[in-house]
Parts: sequence; structure tokens; C-alpha cells
Amino acid sequence: MTRRLIGILATAVLLSSCSFQNKYERQAQSVTQAVINNDLRPVQNEIAPGVAITRVQIAEWSDQLNAQGKLKSVVETKTNCAVGLHCFIVTLTKGTDIEQMRLDENGKIVGWRFHPQAAASAAN
Repeated sequence: MTRRLIGILATAVLLSSCSFQNKYERQAQSVTQAVINNDLRPVQNEIAPGVAITRVQIAEWSDQLNAQGKLKSVVETKTNCAVGLHCFIVTLTKGTDIEQMRLDENGKIVGWRFHPQAAASAAN
């Protein structure tokens, strides 16, 4: 009985670990994973109408992110983040990026970019 209870508690903790992300982190993680997968269709409704992103851009971004390995985490940060942006530390198995996302008044993405964290540190 005790083992079963411990198993149930461990499962609950694992399942709830994803719920610690705020809505912006979940949105950024979804977009980042879609770019890694070279397919924005799963997040198409997250992007504001009229935002032009070409398949070539997505492929280039996908290549850059895939070169850094598997996506591990996306955590929002306020450090060095301009007003009106949501900034994230994106951890991949082979590197860390800073990601910036700008939203419209409806919460739709109107701007998204990323760059290696080292480049952000060197610029400051």
C-alpha cells in the first residue's frame, strides 16, 4: 500500500511539473518547439494575422535551433527585457538562447526572435 501511494504521489508530481510555466512560457515553448520541428501549423492560431513568416525563414531558424540539440526548458526572465516584450531563457542540450516575443492586444504573436545567450551577454 505504501509503495502504491508513493508511486501515485510521484506520478502526480511529474504531471504537475509542467503546470509551473506561466501562459507566456507555454506559448513561447510551443512556438520554439514548432520552429525546431520546422512546422508552424500547430501554433498558427498563436500568430497574429498578417505576420509574414516564410518557409525559408522557418527552415533557417529550425536548422539553427536543431544544431543546439533538444529543447529542455523555456523560462521567462525580466532581466534586460525591453518594455512590451516577453523575454525567455531557452535551454537546449548544447546551448542557451535568449528569446523575445512581442504580443498584440489580443495576445497573438507579432514578433519573435532568438539569439545565443553569449551574444546577448557580449552586447551588454
